[in-house]
Order: sequence, then C-alpha cells, then structure tokens
Amino acid sequence: MSEAPALVSATLAQLYMQQDHLEQARRVVARVLAADPFHGHALALVERLAQRSRARLYAAFQPGSGVVVRWHDAPLDPALHLIAAVFRPVPALPGRTSVTVTSTRCRSEAGEHTFPIAGGARPSPASASLCLARLGAEGLQLLAVHEAISWPTPPGA
Repeated sequence: MSEAPALVSATLAQLYMQQDHLEQARRVVARVLAADPFHGHALALVERLAQRSRARLYAAFQPGSGVVVRWHDAPLDPALHLIAAVFRPVPALPGRTSVTVTSTRCRSEAGEHTFPIAGGARPSPASASLCLARLGAEGLQLLAVHEAISWPTPPGA
C-alpha cells in the first residue's frame, strides 16, 4: 500500500505563519518551491518569513522576585530590547489603571532577566505585557511577544 502524498501549498504555509508556526511554514514553502521554483505566492511567503524572527519569550511572575523572562534565538543587535509594560489598578480612582513601561537591552541570543515588581513579596494585583523588539529607523519592530501574564494579591496581604 502506498502512502498518500503530503498536502503542501502556499496557502497551508500562510496558515502556519498566521498561527506562528514558522518552522512548519518554512518547510512547506521549501517543498512548494522544490516543485515549482517560480511559484509566486510561495516566493512572496519566503520574503515574509525572512522578516519573521525565530526569537521566543517565556515569562512568569515569581512572588518576591518579579517577572522573570527568558528568551532564546534572538538576533545579536545592539538595538534589541526586552520590554515590559505593567498595568495596575489605581485604588483611589476606581476604573483607572496605571502603566509602567521599562526595558533592558538584550546583549545575547539567549538569556534571562527579572523585572522587579514594586511591593516585593506582597505586590498588588497587576498584569504585564512583554515583548522582544528592535528600535530602528523604521520604528519599533516586534520580534517576539509573550501573552499577557497576571498575578493576584498574595493571600494575607
């Protein structure tokens, strides 16, 4: 019994890109171009994939420390920064939120950084958005974005 041929198309590669499965998208595009080196849609996707970073972020809140962020596969670039935006409710102004934005330069392809959070072991509830980005002449280029993380007030606070 023979195996069914694998389904490959530029549209499938585009779907992988939209789901941030960049390696799968690259493999599918390579197979499409192996069959047809002049496939217009696949050639356009090659250009788009070249702009997409393989960089990845992992983050977690650690009480007493802050937001710990690890990154890997980042390009070596002096303009590369790890950026954190922390959102907190303002108790004196119901419905209002304060925002603190900070960053640190990434000097290696992989590493770890802790963004300290005010309040130490008993911080107030908050959420944080994190990204790895390059600031260049054309503006801010996001290379990796972590889903937002939140933490409650610790018990007994």
